[in-house]
Amino acid sequence: MNQKNNIAVIILAAGSSSRFGGKIPKQFLKIGNETVIEKSVNKFLEIEFIKKIYIAIDPNETLIKSQSFFNHPKVTITQGGSTRSESVYKAVLAIDNEIDIVVIHDAARPWVSKKLIDKLILEFINDQSIQGLYPVISIIDSLRMKKDKDLIPVNREDFLTIQTPQIFKKESLECALNKMTKENLSFTDESQAMERAGFRVKEILGEQSNLKITYVVDIPQNIENDYRIGRGVDFHKFEPGEGITLGNVFIGCNLSIVAHSDGDIVLHAISDALLGAGGLRDIGYYFPDTDIKNKDLSSVKIIEETLNLLKHRDLQPRNIDFVVVCEHPKIQPHVDDLKKSLSKILNIDESFVGVKATTAEGMGIIGEGNGIAVFAIASLESIQ
Repeated sequence: MNQKNNIAVIILAAGSSSRFGGKIPKQFLKIGNETVIEKSVNKFLEIEFIKKIYIAIDPNETLIKSQSFFNHPKVTITQGGSTRSESVYKAVLAIDNEIDIVVIHDAARPWVSKKLIDKLILEFINDQSIQGLYPVISIIDSLRMKKDKDLIPVNREDFLTIQTPQIFKKESLECALNKMTKENLSFTDESQAMERAGFRVKEILGEQSNLKITYVVDIPQNIENDYRIGRGVDFHKFEPGEGITLGNVFIGCNLSIVAHSDGDIVLHAISDALLGAGGLRDIGYYFPDTDIKNKDLSSVKIIEETLNLLKHRDLQPRNIDFVVVCEHPKIQPHVDDLKKSLSKILNIDESFVGVKATTAEGMGIIGEGNGIAVFAIASLESIQ
């Protein structure tokens, strides 16, 4: 690439994701090990001749600070506006004077290929007759046009879908945006603004794989959720008593569990599994038995605090499965009650709760009827 061409990239990420409807903006969802915006930004950071990357973001958005590129020397964060037009204009005005070519890309198009970026830049630089270049793809669905109350069939061959990245001469783009701002006009992509201002732009063939994430339904085909798995194990002795509580379900019998808290060994094991899946410390770290405050503590409270810790990491339970090992009491008659109770406590469907029981076949302290163990496994998913 000719070093005389000083190229900067603007990544648009100031949208509120109102159409998407998730709990966090779509640009911060994970795709494998990267967020949507990380994947988009990192694709341009891999291109050595790109001088600067400007990211237009909502000034109140704090998640940007946790992104891998946040402190990269090529990256500058700019304040986004209430519309796409405003965000682009603000970013263009923030660009260094040495830049003469600007590439604009949607953060929500994380599958843009290096091949398309290279083709776009090379063709733009080699065609001195144009001030802008943008990718297009054909429409594969049938189309109808709304006219009053009617839907009129139209020929899809007459229409194309516009994509980003788009590339422009900085001076021409700034002029076009200034004109649009003065006339109080808005646009859905920058090629429109350029054409309206009288500049010559042309299209190149884009890529069908360069999808834009707009709705939640765009996710299953393209985003791998951030699933995590953890294990939890707990053992307790029995003593004579009037019953035990497992999974917040009371089971009447002539035994009780020796414990510092309320002794709900099922919730203890599940809590440990959830904490482990979230990369956190074990239950003893957060609820030590040396702390008088934890004496007779409800294990439901332990689960609630565990879920709160996970929420701060944008994680939530997906499913749990556990095995109770004891000679008495018999667990099988209580399986349905356990599933209902745990479904409510963890806010997951009963179909995502697995409950099993077995004995120790007479072996060891458990086999002698003097103890109980629970082995649990849990998976987490990212909050969307």
